[in-house]
Formats: sequence, structure tokens, C-alpha cells
Amino acid sequence: MRKALTAGALALAALLTNVVGATAASAEPTAVTYTAWTWNISGHKINRGAVDNGLVEQAIGSIKRPENAVDFVSFNEICYSQYRAIRTQLASWNPDNPSYARFQEAIPAGSTDTSSDRNPICSGEAFGKAVFSRHELGRAEYRTFTQESGLFYRSADGVEHAVPNGLLCAPLAARPSMKFCSVHISPISTSDVLAADGKTVLVPGKPYGYRQLVELASWLDGSAAAGETYMVAGDFNAQPDYGRLNQFYDEEVNAVPGSVNLGNKGAHRELDDMDSSCPGHGEETSINPADDVPCGKTQPKIDMIFVRTDRLASRDYTADAKSVPDCAGFAKDGKVDPAIATPCSDHRVLIGRATLLVGP
Repeated sequence: MRKALTAGALALAALLTNVVGATAASAEPTAVTYTAWTWNISGHKINRGAVDNGLVEQAIGSIKRPENAVDFVSFNEICYSQYRAIRTQLASWNPDNPSYARFQEAIPAGSTDTSSDRNPICSGEAFGKAVFSRHELGRAEYRTFTQESGLFYRSADGVEHAVPNGLLCAPLAARPSMKFCSVHISPISTSDVLAADGKTVLVPGKPYGYRQLVELASWLDGSAAAGETYMVAGDFNAQPDYGRLNQFYDEEVNAVPGSVNLGNKGAHRELDDMDSSCPGHGEETSINPADDVPCGKTQPKIDMIFVRTDRLASRDYTADAKSVPDCAGFAKDGKVDPAIATPCSDHRVLIGRATLLVGP
């Protein structure tokens, strides 16, 4: 009887060893290649909430282009009417994916700007950001920065409110430890203007963008500590060599041959930071001129796709900023006029690809 019990115990121990071994093996991360696509479409300011001026078609054409092989999509400054039209067009992107779209509201429907004319925002629709995915999405995570943007709107009742910025993330249903995020950072970020004594504040700073970036970095650190892998894309409203982005770019970027982006101490690589035309920086993504762009360029890079350095399975990542297509403009009566050609946005589409280590 004792021999039988001993034999049974050994068999059980062997079984448990095999189970533990199998669990450990299944916990090993898998190298998976993903492509992210991001575009600030200026859905209200330039496109006035329109869905019939060619904007939707240009976006869909780029997303579905086979050579782009897009997995994830981020839109900044999108009106809900445009989100709805794009969601409809992307229903056929992957017919087996029933859950592929998420929207985060920043300004509610029925709002206006703060001018005396009280111009409707997005032709009366909501305004915000959106993500789409070729892979089925799980439950979305909606975060709002505690630091306001410094921009304002009026709600339908005439009350003035600060425009909130935030982060929209959604995990993959089949790989919940992998998530894609869209972010929009405030364009207002200034330091105090000091007198000659270096102490007296003449003009108080408005470091709104900087403070939002600090919050974002903290959120992402928490996500990484929880074992998650992510791609975060969007309009950061800062150039790569600005000091407020040093908390994002990895120290490795300081050592990129010819890098113009120094002083970094973060934990991320931006997927265009190896671009040979401006090492450590990347191609311009805005078509608005600026006088502080390195590498002899005249237009800034303010749109990014970041990934965690320690989640990179290889260093063959890449990104490309596309030229801005034309859309139909608007006549004096506010109606779309196909005879008028104007850039669809003041931002370029940025497409980035990386192979990441993703847990089960």
C-alpha cells in the first residue's frame, strides 16, 4: 500500500511539474508585428464636420491600401459625423471583427466656439478622438488629464468650459495584454517669463502641455508595470527635441549617429527616430511653418507613434509621414465646393510599423 501511495505521489508530482512547465512556457511573450496609422484631420477647424468633401474617402483609401498593412488607426480632432462615416466604411475592413471602433468625446454635441458669433463646433456634432482596429477590441479605457488644455468652448446652454484632453486605449480581445492608444496633448505649453534678475515673474507660464505629458508618462509606466504592451499614437504638440519629451525618448536616442535629439531619459522609441533625414527626430508631420525645426527643415514633427523600448522584439521598426491630400473646400455660403481644392488637414498621416513582445 505504501509503495502504491509513493508511486501515486510521484506521478502527481510529475503531473504538477508538467503543468507548471506548460504554464511558464505559455507565459512567454510572442513577437508580433503591428502597423499603426495616425492622423489629426482637423475635423472641425478645416473640415467643418463635413463628410462629403473627400476627407472620409482619403482616410479610408490610406487605411485600406494593401501596402500600408494597417492594424490600428488613431484620429485626432475628429467630429462624430466623420467618425460615424469612417466606422461605416471600415465595417468591411475585417468582416469577422464586430468590435473595431471607439470614440472619446472632448466637446459635446450642440457646442459652439467662444467667439461673439458662437460658431457651431462640428456642425453641431460631438468632437474628440477615435481609434479603429483590424483586430477585435476589448473594453476601452477612457482617461482625462487633470490638467486642462487652456482651450475653451461653450456648451449648448451658453456656459464656457475648458476643452479636456486625454488618452483613449483599447486592448485586443484575443491578446488583452496588447493595447493601442490615441492621445492629443494641449498645444499650449509655455514657461514663466522672468525679469533680468532671473527671479521676478513678468508673465506666468502656461505649462499645460508639459503637465499633460507628465500625466501620460505616469499612466504608461503603470501600464508597462502591469505587463502590458502598447503603441500610443497621436498629436503631441511638441517637437522631438523639446525638453518636455525627454521623459519619453529613451537614452538610446542620444547615441543615434548624428542625433539632434539629446538629453533623453525615458523608456520609449518613436518609430521614426531612425530616419536618416533627421536622426533622432524624424520627418515633419505638420505643414505649418516653424522656425525652430532642426536639420534644415521648415515644418515641425509633432505627431508620434511611441512604443516601449523593452517591448521591442527587434530594432527594424520604421515610420513614414505621407503627403497631405487635397479635399474640396468651402464656398462663401459654407457649402462644399468641389471646384475649390484645399489640403484635407494641416497634418500628415504618420504610419509606423514595429515588432513587439506581447504577452498572452
